[in-house]
Amino acid sequence: MQGRILFIDDEPEILKAVRFYLEDEDFEVHIAEEGNRAIELAESIQPDLIILDVMMPVMDGIQVCRQLRARTRTRLIPIIFLTARESVEDKIKGLEAGGVDYITKPFNNQELMARIKAHIRSSKEDLSSHPVTGLPGAPSVEREVNRRLHEGETFIAVFAGIEHIREYREAYGISRGDRLLLFISRLLEEAVSGIPQGRGFLGQPSYEEFFLLGPGEYMPSLCEQLIERFEEERLDFYLEQHRQLGELTYYDYRGDLIRVPYVNLALGGVCNAFRFVATYGAIAEWGAQVLLKARAQGSCAYVIEE
Repeated sequence: MQGRILFIDDEPEILKAVRFYLEDEDFEVHIAEEGNRAIELAESIQPDLIILDVMMPVMDGIQVCRQLRARTRTRLIPIIFLTARESVEDKIKGLEAGGVDYITKPFNNQELMARIKAHIRSSKEDLSSHPVTGLPGAPSVEREVNRRLHEGETFIAVFAGIEHIREYREAYGISRGDRLLLFISRLLEEAVSGIPQGRGFLGQPSYEEFFLLGPGEYMPSLCEQLIERFEEERLDFYLEQHRQLGELTYYDYRGDLIRVPYVNLALGGVCNAFRFVATYGAIAEWGAQVLLKARAQGSCAYVIEE
């Protein structure tokens, strides 16, 4: 399979024709005829690329694009606009909303295919998304932070570490470890979704570390809520025998009995409002030091420094 595509258009004949052509070229194709359904599909299937018609009833393509760009799981998916309009103003409006390309109807199938392949290839090289959660990886995190620093934005950047997840994976297996990782990513996504549109960001720069960013007035309470919610629900990922023991016990590959606490969520946040920080590298170095302070508490905790 060459990739997964979501095609959004309110004209059934165009949907049918393009779907047939793309599937013949070994793409997995999903279709939607209206905006709300398209947004739901995009979040659930995580397509490699979206082809989006501009002129649709209820919610037009520009509105759909803005909604997708405001959501963590869909904000970096490349979107190609498809429209019968040829005016420069309409094309500018689409590109400003977050589209990466613009194709005018009627279009040539070979040209459409060339653009699809080019944007998917570029996106995969650029995004380096996490293989389990699908969240933006280290390159995207670095670019987002540097962009905001360049624009003079003040924010709190939070580095989230998961304590004892390696022991959890060793005891319960990779599959259950991945399910725990997915739970944490969904928890963080829900938290970031409460930040006003376009101001929050969530990524995963390393396998067991997440990154959150948002305005200073939101992040302390967000961290408190994350800790509370995580502590309430983490026991659902343990067997009853370990819930009764109050810890995880298992035998390692040498036959030694291992005893470890439950997984903890440690949050280390840094605020650039009162300290000049020029690059993501400086933010990451500072954040790592603060995260160590949160980890040192030995339980779910957060620390934020200015």
